[in-house]
Amino acid sequence: MAQMPEQFIQEIQAGFFGDFLISKHLITDQQLRDCLKLQEKAKRHLRIGEILVEQGYLDPASLIPSLHEYKIQIRLGELLISNGELTFMQLLDALDEQRRTGDHLGEILVRNDFCEHETVNDALELQQALLTEA
Repeated sequence: MAQMPEQFIQEIQAGFFGDFLISKHLITDQQLRDCLKLQEKAKRHLRIGEILVEQGYLDPASLIPSLHEYKIQIRLGELLISNGELTFMQLLDALDEQRRTGDHLGEILVRNDFCEHETVNDALELQQALLTEA
């Protein structure tokens, strides 16, 4: 994969939960960056929402409703990463190819042997189920 421009990587990351919270004006960009650094350095694994609450940046009463709303909007790549079926770098490669070709992300993931066809279909079904729960 060619070196990704910083702006493209930021656009990809814009779909993740921390950026979702920023878009809802629940936290600031700086608060997210601070917590991501803490998450990276932590010896225990905490999710970003837990760290934001622990640091006092996010009201605990806002976390669960925000997670529910975010879960409904989850993207295919994020879903596959969260299930351990795809790495972040594979997603970046696939999204770069999608930007160039216009092909569906699932097709690219299978074509590049990043995921099995059945895995992508299962994730798409879960994504659809989350949308219908809303």
